Parts: sequence; structure tokens; C-alpha cells
Amino acid sequence: MGRKEYRLILDFIYPRRCPVCNEVLPFGPFRICGGCQDKLSFVSQPVCMRCGKEMEKGGFDSFGAEEYCLDCMRHEKSFSGGVALLNYNETAKKLMAGLKYKNRREYAGFLAGEMARRHGKKILRFGASALVPVPVHRKRYRERGYNQAELLAKELSWRLSIPVKMVLSRVEDTQAQKKLGYEARQKNAAGAFMARDCKGMGNLLLVDDIYTTGATAQACTEALLAAGAGKVWLLNMAIGIGRS
Repeated sequence: MGRKEYRLILDFIYPRRCPVCNEVLPFGPFRICGGCQDKLSFVSQPVCMRCGKEMEKGGFDSFGAEEYCLDCMRHEKSFSGGVALLNYNETAKKLMAGLKYKNRREYAGFLAGEMARRHGKKILRFGASALVPVPVHRKRYRERGYNQAELLAKELSWRLSIPVKMVLSRVEDTQAQKKLGYEARQKNAAGAFMARDCKGMGNLLLVDDIYTTGATAQACTEALLAAGAGKVWLLNMAIGIGRS
């Protein structure tokens, strides 16, 4: 039995729920309620050439040369670029909280499916050899029972035929980033990750659920580059709006 057939059986036994309102969906290819689709804000052009954040429309200078958001212009980034799926509005916050804290693991399939459908061709052009999920500390993994970034990476792997490599580990159980300000997030994430030997792996795709200040992405990228990776590109399911 193939994976597609297996999923159809599971969908029939355990009906899917809308990742926004949590209502049961009718059997079939449905991933989200029709009314809830419009509540999600998908990232659209123009976007920052570094982190992938949606930029304010009409925010280009007189030469049309503005390519980076204020955050990426003000703070040096080690990753080469990024792709983001959703603007982190209130609806996206609810969706991501369900995936991360409420055991709604099936939401990973919806997010990865949308990422592959909307940005798959661009992702493949990066020429990356592997998807690398941002790890959680073993203490949090025991408490939660899973790592949402790993779920997302595995769902993307199935859709894009790119293998998942667990080369990153979290060596410090840092304070939750959502409770901290910009500078505190940078210090909190610095040195929290370690990567195994990445020599010969070439470019890598770093997969995570949410990008806000980029502190976690930066710390993971630095660890991967120090371990011998080529370029590191970001794949984030949601990204903060208006960070300067």
C-alpha cells in the first residue's frame, strides 16, 4: 500500500479538521474550510531577498532598488535567503499554536502541502541536498512528544523528494523566545545549537515553524556553516510582520 492510499484510509477513519476553526472537514481532498482560507494571509511579492518577509507595497526607493527589509539591512544574517508561507497574523498564530502546543500534528501536512504547492519550484532551484529541521531540546521533546519542525520537514520531504537530515541538536534548554525582546532573543539563541559534520552536504534547507527576529535561524545557520555546510536557506511556515 502506497502512502497516498494509506492516508486516504486514515482520512476516512479519522476525518481531517480545518487547521483554522478545527471543524471536521468532508471526506476528500479538502485541507481547510472555504471560509477560513481567506483568513490566512499568504506571503506575496515583494519580499525581502534575505529572510523572505513580505515587504510593504510601494516601499521601494526611486530606483526600485530596495531588496531587504529593515531588519536584514540593520543586522547581518548568515543564511543566504528564505521562503515564508504565511504572514504571522492572528489566524496564523492560532494555527501555529495548534501545531506546536496542542498536538494538532496533522496541521503539518496542510502547511507543508501549501508550501510545496506555492513555492516548490523555487525551493528546488536552491539545489539543496537535505532538509534540516530546527531541533527542540530533549526536555521539551519529552514534554511535547514531538518536534513540529521535524514534522514539517518530513511532510516537505515526501512532497519535494528531498531527504531529511537530523544534523542539528539543541544543546541548551533556552528560555522561550516568545517571552523575549529583540536583543534578548539574539543572546538567548546564540550558542544553543550544535551541528554534526556537514562537509560534502552542500546547500541545506533549514525548516522551522515561525520566524520573528531570526535569532534561532541565525544561530542554527552559524552552527551548520561552522560544521562545513555550503549555503543555508530558510523555509518558514509563518513569518512576523513589520519587524524593523
